[in-house]
Amino acid sequence: MEKISHVALSECRNLLSSDGPSYSSIVIGESKGDVWIDNLSNPTLALVYSPAVGGFSIMGDPDDTSVFENLKEFLTNDLFSMLKRKGINDFEFSVESERTMSSLLNLFSDRVMSQEVEYFYRKSSVGKVTETDQYYVLKIDTDFITQLQSGCYDNPELLTEKLLGSWETIEKFLSRSVGYVAIHEKSIVALIIGTARFQNVIPIDIETNENHRKNGLALTLTQYFVNECIERGLIAQWNCVESNIGSRKTVEKAGFDFMKKKTYYWFDI
Repeated sequence: MEKISHVALSECRNLLSSDGPSYSSIVIGESKGDVWIDNLSNPTLALVYSPAVGGFSIMGDPDDTSVFENLKEFLTNDLFSMLKRKGINDFEFSVESERTMSSLLNLFSDRVMSQEVEYFYRKSSVGKVTETDQYYVLKIDTDFITQLQSGCYDNPELLTEKLLGSWETIEKFLSRSVGYVAIHEKSIVALIIGTARFQNVIPIDIETNENHRKNGLALTLTQYFVNECIERGLIAQWNCVESNIGSRKTVEKAGFDFMKKKTYYWFDI
């Protein structure tokens, strides 16, 4: 497996997944992440890391079984050592192809594998916004970034780190994605941003300060976000795991449509 840098594999359709915009966006060079491929001239398998998701996706569906042996060798001898040096002691991954999934599970049959179901939702219709009197909701646009950088808010790093964790620059985020914040006094207490973009689908990342949870902020920000997406011809996608009951309640209350569910896996390294 070879790591590629600043190479967009937009023509490698066999590596891309319309249901996985967080990872496909990285493969085509749209958003930030790491990509390793099996062959530079004709890639059939890609290992993709998304910092926004905090996990890996294995993309592609190779016919040559030796590709999987090479992947296992790379993971065992190179990637796992790198992860351990960063203090990461497990390998968390999803697989886009059912056939590749079967090959991977067989390849790591000697490992104790954990798993959880992930739910996929999308919304493409405008809805009413549930306003809140306690907070100001602001769009993350050029004017807001100017205020942020001029010291108008106490905790600019909360948003800046989120944006630059997914996008090479704030300017690229502004031109390609969508985001809103909730302000209380002079602090950002909640935010929602699109962390990637593939085929006009924008995956959502949302965070609320623990002191301001259960005040309806997640729902309000989501409603603003979805409406903005629709105005710009975009589709909002929300993924959440089965155990995150709060996230599932929010996305269903916001009127998202269930797309599918898929299992993701992890094991100790």
